[in-house]
Parts: sequence; structure tokens; C-alpha cells
Amino acid sequence: MVQPIEEFSARPYQIDLYERAVQYNSIIYLPTGAGKTYIAVMIIKKLSGDVIKPYSVGGKRTIFAVNTVALADQQLRYLQRHTYLNCSSYTGEMQVDYWSRDKWLQELEDNQVLVMTSQIFLDILNHGYISLSQVNLMIFDECHRAVNDHPMRLIMQRFKDCPKDQQPRVLGLTATLLNGNIKVAKLDETITDLETTFHGKIIAVESLIGVRGYATNPIESMVRFSPPLRLTVLESTMARLIQAREILKVVEIKIDHEMINKSDNVFKPKSKSNKFQNVLSDLEEHLKVMGIYGGSKAALLHTIQLEYIKKSINNQETVFVIDYLITVLTSIRKILEDEMEGYEPNEQIMKEKLDSQRFCCLVFVQRRFTAKVLYHVLRNLHNTNENYKFLLAEFMVGFSANPHDSARESLCQRKWNKEVLHKLKNGQANCIIATDVIEEGVDVPDCTLVVRYNLPMDIRSYIQSKGRARHATSKYIILVPSNDDQFAPKYATFKLIEQKLEQFLIGKSQFRTEPTPETLDQELYTNEIEPYAVTNTNNEISVVTGTSAISLVNRYCSTLGNSHFVSLTPTWKLKKLCSDTGDLKFQVSLQVPILSPLKQIILGDPMPSIKLAKRSAALNCCKELHHIGELTDNLLPVTVDLILEDVDYLFPLWIDEEKTPLSQPGTEARKRLHELVYPECLFSAFPMPDQDLYLHILNIKPIYSVPQDNRRLVFYNILSDCTGYAILSTKRMPQLSAFSIFLNVGEVNVNVEVNHTKLQLTADEIGKLRCFHTMIFTEVMPIIKPFMVFDKDNLDNSFLIVPVDHKWEINWETVKSNHKIEPIKPEKPICVRNVDYELALVRPSYRSANVYIVTQICEDRFAESSFPTLDYYSYVHYFKSKHDLLIEEGRQPLLEVKAISTKLNCIRPRGSSAGLSKRKRADLSEDFEEHLVPELCVRFEFSSLYWLKATTLPSIIHRISQLLIADQLRVTIEADVKLGLAKSDARQKWKDFRVSENTVNIADNEPSLDTSSDDLLPETVQSRPELTGPEFDVLDSESKLYSWTKSQEPQDIERNIDEIQLIDIDYYERFMSSSSQEDSDILRNNIKARNHMSKPDVQVPKIKLLYQTTQNGPDQVSIMEALTAKMSHDVMNLEILETLGDSFLKFFTSLFLTDTFPTFPEGHLTSIKGKIIGNRNLYYAGFNKKLPGMIKVEEFTPTSNFIVPAYSVHRKLQGILLRAEVSPNILYNLRISKEEQLSGYLNSNTIEEIQDKVCGWEGGDAQSGLEHFLCVQTVSDKTVADCVEALIGVYLQSTGIEGAAKLLQWFQIIPCEIPVESILGGEPKNPLIGDGNPNMHMAWASTLEERIGYKFQNRGFLLQAFSHSSYSPNVITASYERLEFLGDAILDFLITAYIFENFDNLSPGQLTDLRSALVNNIIFACLAVRYGLHTYLLAYSPLLIDMVDKFVAFQEQREHAIDDELLYVLLEETRHSMAEFVSVPKVLGDIFEALAGAIYLDSGKSLTKVWEIFYALMHREIDTFSKNVPKQPVRMLYETQGAHPKFFPAIALDNKDTIMVPLEITICGNKKKIIHGFGSNTKEAKCAAAKQALKELRRRNM
Repeated sequence: MVQPIEEFSARPYQIDLYERAVQYNSIIYLPTGAGKTYIAVMIIKKLSGDVIKPYSVGGKRTIFAVNTVALADQQLRYLQRHTYLNCSSYTGEMQVDYWSRDKWLQELEDNQVLVMTSQIFLDILNHGYISLSQVNLMIFDECHRAVNDHPMRLIMQRFKDCPKDQQPRVLGLTATLLNGNIKVAKLDETITDLETTFHGKIIAVESLIGVRGYATNPIESMVRFSPPLRLTVLESTMARLIQAREILKVVEIKIDHEMINKSDNVFKPKSKSNKFQNVLSDLEEHLKVMGIYGGSKAALLHTIQLEYIKKSINNQETVFVIDYLITVLTSIRKILEDEMEGYEPNEQIMKEKLDSQRFCCLVFVQRRFTAKVLYHVLRNLHNTNENYKFLLAEFMVGFSANPHDSARESLCQRKWNKEVLHKLKNGQANCIIATDVIEEGVDVPDCTLVVRYNLPMDIRSYIQSKGRARHATSKYIILVPSNDDQFAPKYATFKLIEQKLEQFLIGKSQFRTEPTPETLDQELYTNEIEPYAVTNTNNEISVVTGTSAISLVNRYCSTLGNSHFVSLTPTWKLKKLCSDTGDLKFQVSLQVPILSPLKQIILGDPMPSIKLAKRSAALNCCKELHHIGELTDNLLPVTVDLILEDVDYLFPLWIDEEKTPLSQPGTEARKRLHELVYPECLFSAFPMPDQDLYLHILNIKPIYSVPQDNRRLVFYNILSDCTGYAILSTKRMPQLSAFSIFLNVGEVNVNVEVNHTKLQLTADEIGKLRCFHTMIFTEVMPIIKPFMVFDKDNLDNSFLIVPVDHKWEINWETVKSNHKIEPIKPEKPICVRNVDYELALVRPSYRSANVYIVTQICEDRFAESSFPTLDYYSYVHYFKSKHDLLIEEGRQPLLEVKAISTKLNCIRPRGSSAGLSKRKRADLSEDFEEHLVPELCVRFEFSSLYWLKATTLPSIIHRISQLLIADQLRVTIEADVKLGLAKSDARQKWKDFRVSENTVNIADNEPSLDTSSDDLLPETVQSRPELTGPEFDVLDSESKLYSWTKSQEPQDIERNIDEIQLIDIDYYERFMSSSSQEDSDILRNNIKARNHMSKPDVQVPKIKLLYQTTQNGPDQVSIMEALTAKMSHDVMNLEILETLGDSFLKFFTSLFLTDTFPTFPEGHLTSIKGKIIGNRNLYYAGFNKKLPGMIKVEEFTPTSNFIVPAYSVHRKLQGILLRAEVSPNILYNLRISKEEQLSGYLNSNTIEEIQDKVCGWEGGDAQSGLEHFLCVQTVSDKTVADCVEALIGVYLQSTGIEGAAKLLQWFQIIPCEIPVESILGGEPKNPLIGDGNPNMHMAWASTLEERIGYKFQNRGFLLQAFSHSSYSPNVITASYERLEFLGDAILDFLITAYIFENFDNLSPGQLTDLRSALVNNIIFACLAVRYGLHTYLLAYSPLLIDMVDKFVAFQEQREHAIDDELLYVLLEETRHSMAEFVSVPKVLGDIFEALAGAIYLDSGKSLTKVWEIFYALMHREIDTFSKNVPKQPVRMLYETQGAHPKFFPAIALDNKDTIMVPLEITICGNKKKIIHGFGSNTKEAKCAAAKQALKELRRRNM
């Protein structure tokens, strides 16, 4: 639409007003439509010099304060069209109430003009996020509203604290000046008060003549109408409404989440019955004014409204009331519809002929529902009456800016309002029925008719609605009931006030004066309650006033921890006082919920009114909360982020690094390059002439039984020979664990005889050994890569492998005689001599094959002997037919041979996978009976013993390196924190490292535990029995109450009388007369009271870890295990140790935080704990100790990733590649000559050629599996975190709880200065924080102590464990949350430790599943109910008790059975779950955990005492689940026949900390259904979705 020219060029009167407003603070008084906003834009531009500069370097900002969300939108769009400045708007639905200081500072930096509701600006001003001195211009739209406690007035009161020369320029905009009805005599005083408020004076035009063409001047008239006739039908509907209202008066409806409110009645929130009363009175009003037809439409609209409200109600009683009201409304509609039956639609509607000129009409109504009803009336009139076809009606209503309401609902309402305005502009609508949403400011095209359907309530409403009639020939009509005689004098007063305002102001601006400082002090700056101001470290002043204190107290209480069933609110009490003068005064006391550290009751000052008294109490409470640190210096509740900032000393290693959506720090997805760590004793250890050298013997001995078969026996004897290899180096080695390696013939033990011989050698001798070493790794095993060179720098992995004889001395004869291994062809004619062929190395010349050892020369079998199969006559015939080879000597003896395996990975058992066929096992062990013909073989002049044993070298060196790294870490930790044996003490023999095939099979068959891989599970696997039985979702299921099935039950013959036949009566009689003893038993059981169980008397097994103390510390093998990731596919990995370490880390961190921060609420403790034990923090801890370079993450593959000792990628080349960040794949494209490789020196041409290749290289991924050749490896952050937890597990196992705690300090996970001994054994803090006797609240204390078998020394712990946060009478102790926080970690640790020690037959995944099955809220809730702990719960929350009651009834009907079905169907309550899906109230599990925490502290921090009690309580479940480990819900779903689950990608919801996962399942064979799960992470959300799906499938199969 083309803008009229006057929008862009100022009118003469606008220029006049602009020039005056630029000079001083002003209130511009202009009629609606006269262009006030344009004047404001001119002033913004004029003063924009101050806002151009960035805010962070002293720039100022312009604030445009408005009264409604709709106005904020409109003004923003206008400013964006007409200024060159960055503008943005802010409203409550944007959740700005919860924005941080940094977020606001960013907005102030990015935008120069900020449009916002005045309340938002007042809030950020009060919280010190901005000061008035940082604002250059304050514009107040609709400034007439600034009376009493309106935010605009409160903003202006803050000018008192801002020096005059730093105050912003103020500009008010108004068309009415008045906010409500006033007497004419008070008019001058009222507008003077407005001038005082805005520190300025009113300026108006000199004459209205110049304005008339732009502004409003309609023809006004009053039209009287007759109300509907008082028909009988209206009387009967009114009677029904009155009856319903009477019923509502006696029904008490609880507010959802409400705890029992102990406040005095005057302070209690408006009850829901009042809100429902409003629905009925609203309908009554519509019936009176609109008659039968309008009343019918109103009833229908209210029915829809109630149905919508019902969807979000949790309270069953409230649902019943809503259903009753819907029934009443439906019956009323039926009565009204019956009355109208037989009439044509247009006869049903009351007619009123409208003037049909070029028509644009606005109808103003008072109620939102009136607008909707009128819309339906007029729309039907359009559809049914030709006279009204021109009438195109639409409606617009306002919407709430409550930040707690649905943002989507607000957006929809806003969108629909915009669409209505758009329709009006383009002619699709010509009549808008609206509430006051468009009285003020919202831009509507020129109207020819404005109708006040409901009378204007005050002068403001009259002027503003009239101001919408902007057309030259507009009419303004007020509809007045014919029986109303009060409005006419009021209307006359409105007209008189309009005239008076013109007389006072038009052309009189120069005679008005600005308020004096004295006037400001007396009229504006006086406060009945002095505000409380705080100056923070940034010199920002924050203020809480009497008006803002109440909302701040409520906001603080809401942060203390709300659940689905309880909202925490303060308790207000009123006291009336009589002063000395006889005046009545009021005093209010205030108590915040017991979760707050503020325990005392706060008193307000005596005040003349209840309102002021409540404000005084709230303000005093805010002061106290600030003093104890519960409110920040910005006078806001302390948030988790602020708490974490305050305790940042707990995170000395934390790095603020960039997060990316796909790879957050600390996750599996974040992978980084890390420098490899090498064993110190093999670093720079290459033998040097005339220096002390050490010979470390690699003593190999077979440990499998002596074979009977000759071939295998020969190998056994070779391996048993003491002759073999040794490591020669310049450094001593520590004692190492003996370990197994696995050849194709069986298991072999390797014992490294370290430092066996000390010797010195010449340069020549070392040169010969170096040649032999190179020959072994190039000719026996060609595994030196072409891009590797001799390491002349003598750095990592630098030592020699040398041959030793049976005396374990260097075998110089072998060294000197074997510079090169050349194949020797058979002589002609062939002569097979024993000396040449016995134990010789041979290889067939006619095919590529392994090297074989001759195990026997067959004197009884020749080339011409019969072939083993019938396919060939002889070996001669076989070779001629098969290979076309002619054997010349038929009488030559055959050679019995056995191949030397070329599979160099010997660290895992061969053929260890379960279920392999005999043939497959033979292939893996290469166990074949073979004979070779000497004439067709080449022979090698090299010792078969050295060749065979050489093939074990890569595996032995690999394992030695792992053990040395582990020992190096062990020694480092011992030196730093004195845990374990010192380096000098390590002469004793370490535990051997043995592996059983069973262990390897468990690890091999273990599926991935990461739920992200659940998507890869097969959709149909072996099915489980169909899910049948009672639906778990309905907790009042009564499946166990009857002895018959649903199909056996007869029809109720009195209920179904129309369908009953004689045969049904016969069956009914027989069924009823066949009552059994079982029925009598069930009936008796239902009548008698149910007794709760007491702690059973069982033998409690010891947990050895609880008695372990620091002795020798961990062995090398355990540390090696902790440094081995699962992905490396070694025979062991860190998974089980990680589970143990994780549980201890949680326990000790919880204990440390509980001790260190005695006043912190559980929410803060949980947040700090989450950050301490989170994978990101653990990664930083591991990185700080160089763990990433020690972890084995890749599978050992000797032919591709084994680095031969004393060889490396040239050091200079390593640097070039790392700096260039080029993929290591380039290594295979480099050309290095043989001479350069052996010498280690690259000539300049080679280096230049390499650099050119690097510069031009584009191919390949940076992570290629070759990084270790550059002395680096890629490790995910999570793997490092897992390794840290596994090491904690190792030290817990070997040095006990205290030792593991010291390791946490070594990692800097826990501060080093914390005395571990006092954390573990110090005197707990007394739980009693107020005066009183705990027994007052616990008449049942002795009963409970008897039931659980423990007598409390300090019953304060017991009271705390059972006090819910809603239980306000307890002022003696805190509520249970902190004990629950501690107890949860204690139970997790104890159960995990017990599982770890007793179930080593389970795989890591099964151990994790067992731990999850035993440590969760569902199990704990079931146990709490079984032992009757819920009966001792102290809570003031009816809805919560209802939920508990349902669950208790459910468990009683199941006879307190706890099985795996419970785990995969019941959904526990978390802060992320949706309330309607919760089946297990969290409070039940909480009190079980809190009880554990209470016993731990009361018993002097005795874990054994807690275990003694809780093992007895849980022994049945521990025993059951360990024998048959429950599956996780996701796996259960995949195994449910016909479900075909499909998980969709996770979605982060608006509040960012909740994840939603959609899931599609198949039900009833072909129907698809989408289900949603919610959680704090994807794993939790998937689990919740799977549980919902299992519930749905169970329900369908009933």
C-alpha cells in the first residue's frame, strides 16, 4: 500500500510541537490520528548523536515505553520504517523476565532504540542492568496511564537517584491526558499531577483548525435500544445459571500444584470456583443483553473454552466441576435452540438496519466473549439476510503477556489479529468487533462508523474509542439501553471535560510551567515504604520497592524447586493493631517455604492498609534474602549459572571453549589430536658404544598341555627352548607382570626378565646388532613401512631386539651369519639330507605361501606314494594334474611340515568366538596336516626357532609398552599422593595377566550400550510373549481382585434388560452360584487392613571395598585395563572399572558438596555436582595428566599400525605434516630411498620433494588411522572421561575409599586442600536449625525405627528425611531434598560395589543394566510403599497425596511385586516428564533415598550400617534381577512382536534443557502411531518414549 505523503513530511503543527519538545521535557497532547508518533521519531533522530556510539564504550540508548504488546509491535514497525537506527521490541511472552544481565547487555549493544512495555523497562532498571544515565531519551506512549503504581510512574520515581545533568529527556504522548473519571473541578489538578510525574509540561497545538483534517471529529449520537423481552425461556435458563452458581459457592476447588495454603484468607489466591463463577455471570449478561440467539452462541463459546481448559487440568475434582458446568451450558443451549426451532435464521437475529454508505465500522465491546458472540451473530446475519450481505464481520481481542503462558498461543492470537487488520485494509472485512485492544494506538484504517456496543466506562475509553472515527464524515454511536437513565449525565460530563481541556491547553502551552524540585519531592518522590537499594561491584544500582517486592518474593519461592504436583508459595499472616491515637494499623508476617535457608518469620512494619502492610513484609523479606545471599546484587534469585560462577574455584582446569551443535566438549563426537605418551625406559634408549647397556630377556614358555601330534609337539619344543630374543637398551626397566599371548598352537606365557645382564658394546658390535634387528623386521616380518627411517634422533621407542642363546647371552654367531636371508633352491638331482632339512624353514616355490618348519622327514612316504584322497594316484600325479609340474625324483622322501602363522596379532585367543564350526576353528588356528615335496620347495638358512619366536615380537613389544605406560602412571601417582608402592619398592612380583576365553567371548558378544545405536537394532528379533495383562498406565487396575476373566463374566441382567434372553439368565444364575473359596479369600483380603513389611532378618554379605585400605596399591594390569578403550578390541577394557569409578565419583562428590555447602539447596548441589562429574570436566582432568596420550584406542594390527623399534617417520617430516594439518595418508605417497631409510638422513632433494607434495595435497580425512606414525592419536573427549572414571575404580579397588578420594584430588576433580578424612569420617552437621522437639511432628518415630531396624541418635535426621518442602509447620529442620541428594549417591555406590564384587560372570553391559534396574526411582518408590514409608511422609499437598494414594493402591493390588515389567512400563516423575504420563510420584523414591542419607549421617557416616539395612530391604530384588538382568525399555520395545519401532531425531524444546524424541510404532498390525518421550538428554527421552509405547501396546493387547 502506498503511504500518503503526509506520513513522510511533517505537518506545520507537528514542526511547532517538535521544536518545543526538543528543548524541554514535554507531554504532547494531540487528538488520535494527529501524528504524535511522527513527532517522537523526529525527536529520536534529532537526539540520535548519543545513541550512535556503541553502548559498551559509553553510548546511550533511547527507550520507547508502551502499555501493551500490540502497541510494542506497532511502534517498532513504525520506527523501523522511519529511522536509520537499529530498533527492537521486547514483551513478556519473549521470556525476558528470565534473561541474564549478559543477554540484556548484548541487546543494548545491538540496538539503539528499544521498544518495550513499561514494566519490562522498570524491571531491568530495578535490577541494575541499565541506569537512567545511560538513556538519552525516554518516550512514554499513552502516558496518561502513569498514575498510582503504574510502571511508568514508578520509572519516573527512579529519577530521584539520577543527577539532574545525567537524566534522560522525557517525552509523553497522549490523546486523553486522563486515565479515569474525574470531577470537572479536579481537572486542572489532575493534569498538573501528570506534568509533575513526567518532569515536564503539556504542550498542545496553538489552534485545532490545522489538526481537524487529520484527527477525529465525528458526528456523535446516542441510540437507545430495548433489551430482549423477558421470555419464559430466558427466565428458566437464568434459574439454571443461578442454581449452578449456588452449587459452585459450596464446592472448594483446589488450584493445580497447590500445597495446603496456610496464609490468611485475605492473601489466598482467587479460587478456581470464582473463575468459573465468572463464566456463568458472563453468560447471564449475554442472555440479558443479547437474548436467546446471542445467549445460545455465548453458551457454545463458553463450552469450547471449558473443554480447552480441561485439557491442562491435573486435578480430578476440578475436572468433575468443569464437566458439570459443560453439562449446564449444554442444557441451556438445548433449551434456547428448542425455543428458536421453526424460525428462519434471519428471524432469530434481532435486526438493526445500518446506514450502508462506503462502509468501515468498528464496534467496541467490553468483554472478549461479547466480541466473539457478536461476530457469530453478524456473520449469520450476512449469510441469511440479503439486506446484510454487505456486512463482513471479524473480531479482535487482546491477549495476555503473561510470561508463563504458552508462547505459541500468544503468537497465534497476535497472528490472527494481524490477519483481521489485513482483511480490513484490503476490503475482505468492513466491520470489526473489538475489545480495547484497538482503543489505544493500534493502527486501523479510517472508519466511517464507530459503535460503542457497551457504554464507555470512563473519559479515557470514550475519547480513545471516538478517536478511531477518523473519516471526514464519521459517525460515533453509543448504544444505550432504553431503561438506562444514568449514562446521559455522565456523557454530558465527558463532553464538558473535553471542552475544558481545550480551554486549558489549546494555545496555552507557553503559560504552563515545569514542576519545581520541591513539587517533585512532595508529589512524586515520596514513598510510604522506603525502597531497598544495592550497589554491586560494577557500580550498578539495583532497587526493590514495595510494589516490586511481592512479585520478587513469589519468583524466589518458585525457584526453590517445584514439581508436577507442588508449587511452593510463601505464607502470609495478617495482624490488626490499634495505635496510641486509636487508628487501626495492619501488620503482615511472611514465611518462605522450608526449602529456603531463610528460616525465621519476617515481620512487616505496621501500615494503615493491608496492601501496604503486605508490601512492607515482602520488602523486609527481600532485604533478608539479599543479606543471606539468596538474592544477587541485581536483586534477583540466585540462579544455577551464578552459583557455578561463585564456585568456579572447584573447576581449576575448566576451559571456556567454543561449543558446536555436533561436537560439544566432553562428548563422544568431540575428537581431538593428542600427543602420544611413550614409556620413559624405552625413550632415548638406543644402545650407544662404551655405555652401560641392559639386556631384558623375553622369556617365552608354552602353557598349553604337551601335544601328542608330532607337528604340534615340534612347535611346543621350539617354544619351550630358552633360546629367543631380548630387548637391548641403555635404560633399566621396572619389574613387569607376566602375560599371555596366543599363537595358533596355544597360549604362551611371556615373562620379561628385566635388567638381566649389564654389558658394554663397541660401535661395530652395535652396528651388527642393528643390521640383524632391521633384517628381522624387513625379511622375517616385512612391517617397516616404506616411509619410515632409522630414528637417528634416538627418541621414543628407541631400542634393539637382539637374539640370545639358551644361556641368555647375545647369540653373536646368529647375528654375524644372518645379514640377509636368501632362499636356497633345491639341488639337482635332489638329495634330501637330515642336516639340511631337519627343523629347516621351507616355502613352496609353485605358489605364494607361508614359511613352514619341517617337523619330520618322512622315510616311509615318497613323491610317488599314494595320494591321501582317491582323486589322484600319487603326489607326482597330483602335481602334474593340478599345477602342471613334473617331479623328476619319485623316490624323494616327503617333508612333514607345519606353517608359521603370518597372523602377527597374538594378544587375543584365536578362534575365541563362541559357536564356531570345527572347520572354522581349524582355519583360525591354521591346524592342517600338510606334506611338501623337497624338489618343489626353497629352503632358508635361518633358525626356525628365531623365525617362529620373531612372529611373537610385535605382540610382546605392544603389551610391554602398555604395561610400562601403566607402571609409569602408577609411579607418578605414588610420587604425587603416596598411593601404592614407590618405584624403589617395586621389586616384588606383580600379578600375572591371564585371560580366559570366556571373558573374551563375553566382551565380543556384548552389544553397544550407547542408546544411539539402538536405531541399528533389528526391527524383528526373537519375540517375547505378547504384552498382556492389566494396563500399567491405569493405577487403579484391579486385576488381582477377581478370580474370573473378563470373558467369563456374565452380563448384568438388570442393566441390559432390553437385550437379555433366557439363556443369559440361566448362565447368570450358574455363574453366581459357583462361588469358590478363592472368592471368599479375595473378599476377606480386601476387607482386612494391609500390613506393611518390616526389615527382614537376612544374612548381609560384606562389601570388601568398604574395608579396603591403602597398602600395595594397584597393579600394572589393572591400570593397563583402565587405559584400554572398548573400541580397541583388546582382551580387556575399562568398561566395568568405569562403572565402579563412576558410582564412587558420584558418592564422594555428593558427600563433599553436602559437607562443604551446608546451606545450598539440593538444586544448586545437583548443578555443581553435574558439572564436577560431567564428562567435560573429567576430560579436562584427564587431559591435564596427559591421559589421552596413554589410552589405547585403536585395535592392534601389527601389519598396519605397529611401529618397529628404532624406526619412525623422519622427525622433520612429522613436524611439517602436523603444522600443515595434512592427512597422514600422504605418507604412502612419499619416496624415500633404501639408503636414506637405513641411515635416517634425508637429503635436501627428498625434503624439498616432500614439502612440494604436502603443499599440493588435498585428499583424505584428517583422521586416517595413521596418526600414531606422527606420534599423535585421535581420542574422543568421552573416552578420556571414561578412562578417568576407570582409574578411580582401580584405586578404589586397591586402596579403598580414602585412596580413591585422594586420587580425585590428584586429578583436581576435588580441591586438594580438602581434608579427605574429615569428609569421610568427620562429625556431620546437626540437622536441627530451629528450636523445638522433632518428636512433636513424629508420633510414629519409634514405630518406624522398629520397622527398619535402626534407632536414630538424633531424630532431627529422621524428621528431615520425611519432611516434604510443602510441610510448612516444620521449622526445626530443612526438608528432605539434601538428604535425598546424598542418599541417592550412597545407594548407587553401595549397590554398584556389591554388583562389581559378586557378579563377574556378567558382561559390562549387563552390569550396567543391573545397576540401572536396582538404582532408580521406580524400584525405590515400590520399596518405600512395601515397607510403608509413605505413611510417614509429612506433606501439605493434596494433589501429591492423591498421586501417592493411586500408586500405593496399584502396588497393593500387585501384592507389592517388583519385577522387570514395572521398570519398562511405569514412567517415573522427572522435571522433564509430562505430568499426565507420570505413574510413579518422585516423592516416594526421594524419601527412600533420604532415609539412606539420614542413617548414613546419624550413624557417623557409616556406609556399612546403611548397607546392612538397605541390603535387607532390597535383597529380594538384588537376588532376582542379578539372576535375570532386566532389559532396558528401548530393547524391550524392539523385541516386542509387531511393534516395528522407529525413533526420529531428537528435538530440543524451547526451554533448551528438555529433549523430545518422537517414536513411531505399529499397533493392531497396520496402524501407525506417533509417541513422544521427554528427558534431559536423548537417552532419557528415548527411554520415556519406549515406555509410553510399551504402555500403549499393552493397552491394545488387553
